[in-house]
Parts: sequence; structure tokens; C-alpha cells
Amino acid sequence: MAVIEPANRVVASFKGLHLYHTGRSNCSGRVRLLIEEKRLPWVSHYIDLYTKKNVSTEYFSINPKGVVPTLVHNGQVIVESNDILLCVEELYPDPSFMPNAVDQREAVCAWLKRSGDIHIPGIKTFAYASLNAALVEKTPEEVALYRKLQRDQELLEFHSKHDPGRSFSEKDVAAASALLRIALADMSANIGRTGYLVGRSYSLADISWAPTITTLQRAGYPLEEFPRVLDWYGRISQRPAWQRAMTMWQNPTKEQMVEMTAAAPTNAMGNPTSPL
Repeated sequence: MAVIEPANRVVASFKGLHLYHTGRSNCSGRVRLLIEEKRLPWVSHYIDLYTKKNVSTEYFSINPKGVVPTLVHNGQVIVESNDILLCVEELYPDPSFMPNAVDQREAVCAWLKRSGDIHIPGIKTFAYASLNAALVEKTPEEVALYRKLQRDQELLEFHSKHDPGRSFSEKDVAAASALLRIALADMSANIGRTGYLVGRSYSLADISWAPTITTLQRAGYPLEEFPRVLDWYGRISQRPAWQRAMTMWQNPTKEQMVEMTAAAPTNAMGNPTSPL
């Protein structure tokens, strides 16, 4: 469990589940999906990445990498989306999305780890190179602020590739595509055998990976090469929880975002901690 001690102590007073997230993030989506599958009440703290609301002293004081999602459970801060899945499953085991068999539990954890391992070199690189970088153009001042706040070298290197005047190389995209192709082929093989990524039941493995397919679809990845994966994704995206966790968050209105961020934490003086 990736529990951290944040610099912002205001969140220590939070009761229940509070989620810092954004709409089109596959990492945010998987956490929302599990929470909605379990029908847990939660408080939304919406972070608009397209306007770089995460690049602020306030948010970095909650999540030291400045990424989403961040879960706060009764004042305890948990980061890294797949660790959050395991944490929520442990805290709220009914209904369960973890198999009973030891080998299948290990397989689920392996799929979660794989998702995390290829997130930046595979999923994030392909999505940014194909779509997102053009949507999050940066000024030199924003680049300087990010470099001042960010301490994670992998993220610094990644985001430097779409600084003003720079772009991802063909080599970057080819390497990302190769990682994704191997993962999708393995997914297809498992789904062909049992219908799901692990065994014959919907599990945390499926919850972790299904929102990634949404991200890859938007980025134009040739998923038609993997019909079994698309069939599996189609079944999961018909689940009632998907509408609440994914569909309604893909294009939130300005009014919704204002309403969502109205629940942002206050500082020690009782004032909202802008811009969260």
C-alpha cells in the first residue's frame, strides 16, 4: 500500500473517501470504477490536467509527484492507482474483486504491476505523442514551475519531451507501441481462454486495464487487431458502474467542474486552497 505522509496536513482531517482525479485519465478511471463497483460514497476533488491545475504547490503538497489519482481515506493518503485498488479492496472487501485461489491472486497482482510498469513508457507515451501533448501546450513559465516542484526523474524526463519546441520522437512512439502490442496480445490470449484477464470472473485486473482501452481508443491505437480485447472491453463498458465511473467523467461540463471543485479542502485559515 503506497501510503504517504503529505506536507498538506489539512487532508488528515478528511472523513470517508476523497478522490483527487480527472476525467480522461485511465489511472483515475480505474479507481473510480472500483469505487463505483463497490457502490461506496466518495467526495470528488476534480483536477483539470488540461489547464495544469495539478502543477501547483498546493497539489504537490498532497501528492509529491503531482499526478492523479490521490485517495484520502479517513485522513490517510494513498497514491499510485493500482496500489489504491488493492487498498480499497482490502478496506471494503464486499463485493470482492480478488479471486480466492492463491495463484489467481498472484496473477491479478502481476497484471496490476504490469499496468504500472508500462504506464509511462507505453500508455502515457503513446497517448501524449498521439493526442495529449497538443492539448496541453506549455509556457516557459509553466515548465519552470513544474521543474521546481517535480522531484521524480522519470516524470521530469517524460514531460521534457513535450516542452515548448520539442516533441516525442518516432523511436519513442515505436517503443511504446511495441510494449502495448505485447501486453494486448497477452490480454487477448487470457481472454480467449477464460473470458477475463484472470480466471472466469471479473477482477481487479480487468478493472485496472479496461480504462486503458478507453485511453488507447482516443489516442488512435489500432485495437481492431485485437478483437477479443475489444469484445471484453465491450462487456465491461456495459456494466452499470462504468456509466458512473467512466462515461459521465469523459466530458464534464464547466458547471460540473465548478461544483466538483467546490468541495476542495480549506487551509488552516479556513480559506479554499486554490486552485484545487
